[in-house]
Amino acid sequence: MKINWKHTMVVCVLTASLIIPSASFHVAADEKYTQTSVESYSLTDSIQVEVKSILNESTPDGTRIAATVRIYNNGDRLTGVPEYEVRVKGQDGLEYIMRASQANAKNIQPKETVELSYMNVVDRYDTFSLTDLSWYDVNEFVYPKQEQKILTIPISAIEWKGEKATLANPAVTKKWEDTFTIPVLSNTVDFKPVSLNEQNTPEGPMVIVGLLVTNKGDKKAKIPDFRINGISDKKVYTGKRLEKDLPFLEANEQVYIHYAIPARNRLELSSLSILTPEDFADEKAKTDFLIGRLMITLPGAKNNLSFVNQLIPYEWNKPIRFDPLNKLIRPEIDVSMVDLQLQESAGGGFKAAVAKFKLLNHSDSPMQVPPFQAALTSYSGNKYMGTRQNTQVETLIPNISYVIYYSFIIPSSETGEQLIMEILDNKSVEPYNISLAAFKTKVMEETSDKSLAFYPFQVTMNDWSLGANYNMGGSLPYAYKLNVDFNIKLQDEVVVDQSFSKMRLELVDTKNRIMTSKVLSFTGENKLVSGTQTLNFDLDRLETTVSLHMYEIIDTPFGEVRRLVQTWKR
Repeated sequence: MKINWKHTMVVCVLTASLIIPSASFHVAADEKYTQTSVESYSLTDSIQVEVKSILNESTPDGTRIAATVRIYNNGDRLTGVPEYEVRVKGQDGLEYIMRASQANAKNIQPKETVELSYMNVVDRYDTFSLTDLSWYDVNEFVYPKQEQKILTIPISAIEWKGEKATLANPAVTKKWEDTFTIPVLSNTVDFKPVSLNEQNTPEGPMVIVGLLVTNKGDKKAKIPDFRINGISDKKVYTGKRLEKDLPFLEANEQVYIHYAIPARNRLELSSLSILTPEDFADEKAKTDFLIGRLMITLPGAKNNLSFVNQLIPYEWNKPIRFDPLNKLIRPEIDVSMVDLQLQESAGGGFKAAVAKFKLLNHSDSPMQVPPFQAALTSYSGNKYMGTRQNTQVETLIPNISYVIYYSFIIPSSETGEQLIMEILDNKSVEPYNISLAAFKTKVMEETSDKSLAFYPFQVTMNDWSLGANYNMGGSLPYAYKLNVDFNIKLQDEVVVDQSFSKMRLELVDTKNRIMTSKVLSFTGENKLVSGTQTLNFDLDRLETTVSLHMYEIIDTPFGEVRRLVQTWKR
């Protein structure tokens, strides 16, 4: 008999998709897998055994056969693991001796359960099925050798034939909206699929699946380790779990976990398969493999933005309702959207939607500014990621609000009438984004009160005047003096930093030529304050009819953008 060994690396799977069509389910291969309840058998007077998993998988080196069993010491003293020979039997009557993993335990403590792994790679490339797993007591020190069968367990119902196999038992095929457990891992930890989203990442397009995990038991429990694969009609997509460490959950505690699948788009996937990892170690290497446990069909799956009409329209300046399980934005911090405006690029070619958010720490101690991300989605489905203001503020002072803006580069054709704002966590499983909140919104409507255009500052132009004199001896013949009289008030107890939006004043002639301009900041040493500001400049011509334009300007990665606030002419 030939025994081969091969190291197989297995990666976790994650899925995400916006809208999954309710098409019929396509299998990935013609292999079927059924799963029944785990049954326990007596191996000795004090040791019970149950079969956790059986693998019968074709590989380039032959057929890999593996078994994982659990043994339980029901006695009251330390017991050695029986040194029986373990064999599997095929439907053709052939038997194969299994080799024990070097990581297997040698002894079992009283009332303890341990897992034992066995494997063999046989030089067969045909398709066959396994029927029995047996333990033999073999005495090789007599001739002929004597052997006695101690226990045989039927295994045909739990045989798994590799990643392209499918689960045929209806009991282990779940709908997207179903809550499920993985009995071989835990009977008290429930999983419910809640989101399926597409994302472009540095690793390429990914489908991200989110699961809500709940500990239904009355004791602390660890989230079991498992994998998710994405299945199409032609291919199996191997993904990965995004959370590096799985936490322990207190009784009734909930948390989200996420998986990423490298599918090009959501439409490629017809189902998800839930698999548990197993391993085997010999003197050379460790071999990892997966066993299929459940299948999740995808009709009915959705992402957070699938049903736009079900999202609630946002009410300006009201605290955004975040997912209560999110860890990024503390409940002591209120985040409100106070403004959303369209601005034109200085050089043309695009627009920028600028959203201002107010952050209020209503606790009694300083807290870190939450580093959330924001995304804007148009009614047609185009998604635009926001660029966060380059802020230097890291701490929120109790009971004082802080305003920060995000800019979204959008096409010039966008009107801003029907939009979806999504607040994202891009830190917990970086570089992936996890949705914390989503709501319908639109660009704020223009009002006759232009003093509110620079929130949180209330800016009123009391008066302005322009005078010109002939400049004898100067390089340019006419000297101008522009006087502007402002009234500046802070609307709320709000702070901003030096990278906040600014005001630009432009004086233009009848041919729309800029005579002079000045950028005024609301922060810093030379910040704009109530009173008169004077701008002196020289020109080569005398202008008697001029217009004064006031803009709000911000910096974006694509250059400066601006919004015309008000125009005066005289």
